[in-house]
Amino acid sequence: MTVGLLFFTGCEDKQEGNAPIAVENTTEILASPKVPQQQKKREEENRTTPSADNDAGLTLTLTDSGQQKHTLTFRDDDTIVLQELPQTVVVLNFFATWCPPCRAEIPYLSDLQKKYKNNILVAGILVNDLPEKEALETFVRTYQLDYPVSTTQAGETLVSNIVKTLHLSKNFSIPLTIIYRNGSYFTHYEGTVPIEMIDHDVQDALKPSR
Repeated sequence: MTVGLLFFTGCEDKQEGNAPIAVENTTEILASPKVPQQQKKREEENRTTPSADNDAGLTLTLTDSGQQKHTLTFRDDDTIVLQELPQTVVVLNFFATWCPPCRAEIPYLSDLQKKYKNNILVAGILVNDLPEKEALETFVRTYQLDYPVSTTQAGETLVSNIVKTLHLSKNFSIPLTIIYRNGSYFTHYEGTVPIEMIDHDVQDALKPSR
């Protein structure tokens, strides 16, 4: 199911470049933004419905820099399914374009995707944010975002489900990064963490299951 987008203006910080990632520098999602009428209409037009073939799961469409589309389904048993993709490890990164720590983390996640390109999939999921297509394309180029992104409102529903599953606070910090192995939860990080930590856990997730 495909859903529309929300536009949210948050931090005024326009910091550029690949700034070092500070563990304590996180951004909390505190409240839902007001949505312009035109964007509400777009959201309704793009709202998705559960697929009968996926046990009433929530389905998102991921679009990469080459405009190729991939489908990710979060099932009711809290597992995920990546259709038509061979990767056994999936790294979901919930972020917003207005969030400075999220922006600082993006180049490192792009490097991670390149390093393990045949074995993992990094996917960005926008939350509390709905940039226009042109603005998002500029953002992708500026911050070297080199992995698929879901820009639909289904991301809000997905993160809401995941927050309940992981017993996180409703005011959870972003970026929120979750690793899945063979569709099942492996580990997660709330807020920014050193990329070396994510890399280490990705290596563990790639090891054969015992």
